[in-house]
Amino acid sequence: MLTALLAASAGACGTRGPDGVGPGVLLIAVDGLRADHLHCHGYDRETSPVLDELARAGVRFEEVFASAPLPLPAHAALLSGCEPIQARRFLVPELEEKGERRWHLSERLPRLAVEFLAAGYATAAFVEEPLLDPASGFGLGFQRYELLDPPSAQGWEGPQDERVVEHFLTWLRALPAGRPWFAYLELNHLERLWRERPTGEEYFPPRPELDVIPPLASTDSVFFAVPRSRARGGLRTLGQYEAAYDDELRRVDAQLGRCLATLRRLGRDAATTVSVVGTYGQQLGEAGLYLCAGRYSVADLHVPWILRPAAASGIAPGARVGGLVSTLDVAPTLLDLAGLERPPLVHGHSQAATLRGAPPAERPFVFASCGLQEGCAVIGTRHALEYLVPLATADAQLRRSWTGFWSPPSLQPRLLYYDRRATPFPLPQDGWVEPGPELEPLRTAALEFLSDMNDLRIVLQSPRGVRKLDEAALERLRVRGYLGPASP
Repeated sequence: MLTALLAASAGACGTRGPDGVGPGVLLIAVDGLRADHLHCHGYDRETSPVLDELARAGVRFEEVFASAPLPLPAHAALLSGCEPIQARRFLVPELEEKGERRWHLSERLPRLAVEFLAAGYATAAFVEEPLLDPASGFGLGFQRYELLDPPSAQGWEGPQDERVVEHFLTWLRALPAGRPWFAYLELNHLERLWRERPTGEEYFPPRPELDVIPPLASTDSVFFAVPRSRARGGLRTLGQYEAAYDDELRRVDAQLGRCLATLRRLGRDAATTVSVVGTYGQQLGEAGLYLCAGRYSVADLHVPWILRPAAASGIAPGARVGGLVSTLDVAPTLLDLAGLERPPLVHGHSQAATLRGAPPAERPFVFASCGLQEGCAVIGTRHALEYLVPLATADAQLRRSWTGFWSPPSLQPRLLYYDRRATPFPLPQDGWVEPGPELEPLRTAALEFLSDMNDLRIVLQSPRGVRKLDEAALERLRVRGYLGPASP
């Protein structure tokens, strides 16, 4: 029955080109990709010629912030359009106190892949991060879901940095030309970089002004030092680390070029919407972390999103879209561009109307959560607030490197409020800001966000969750757009 339904809907979905080629939607998520290291975002090095050209042929969003600075919740947000904390399971107090975090994308959450599959699209995902296991709910809606982590590699497959693209292209070549399709590719090059020996050509020399050797840590739970598993020798300078990152970014860009060139050779390029987004950024020592992400600074959260709509969309190329954008917006935007309805519970905003010429919708804040530090970040058009709870950050090693104490002497949250344009990289020991009139709107938004997310988790993760909340709490969730008109 389901096969017949999908076959019937396949004939009705999308808009085929004059040559009968079915529409395609390609979403490429690049872990650890910072916006400020792309040449098209003003970086002085030519790290991204393919992405620069894609931006000229499509649309570049200038102020995009990841909804989470860690891999699993960041991908959960992209694939669902929901605030990532909804994928974090409630645990018994004993496990919570030990710092346990367990994740699962509930079947009650929307899925980008499910919406495309129900509309008759062939769906596939090719990922590298072992945390993105189908058992955690990431595979729902994908007809093919391949986890291509290094231990699963076969000798005939070629280097790891080519596997995701090659498996995707093999799958695409086998599809009938008229079949609509949606594919999700995760490129983990910039994360694997620090655990592998450098390979290939070195494009960029180290900057002389970064001739500083950062400290090395004996653990991975650390601020202000290079984590043990990511250190590439005790004599490497920060300039060498930055050059290695930029070199690898150039290689990621080359893989994207190979992917797009094959789309053109297959005659599918004009019918395909291509979306490349950074899942989260990566620090090089700017805000307390080295060679990783997990805080709520601009280095961790400001990511690129480049969208090249299919030719039939009529959207003018070369546009730059300002205003606050969240990675939660990717899913509803792609559905909108494909002519599909946004499902209930999606928290992101579709940017399709803006791409078609409408003024950007007013948005006072975007939020980030699920980082190394418990709490959240509220990001406004100019100012940002990190609402952090040291005592709730259960990793004792991390907490000590942050605060200097195994157990912080105060139960109070730490408020880090700053002008993100003037001071984009505040250090994690800063804070203890006294409330004032300019801070209060962000502080109120943070408290409301954390309360709403907790209430929504109760609704979505408990079979009787609706009964555990009073009607006023449920109505608040509906008014703020976290629930549909009727409770799930």
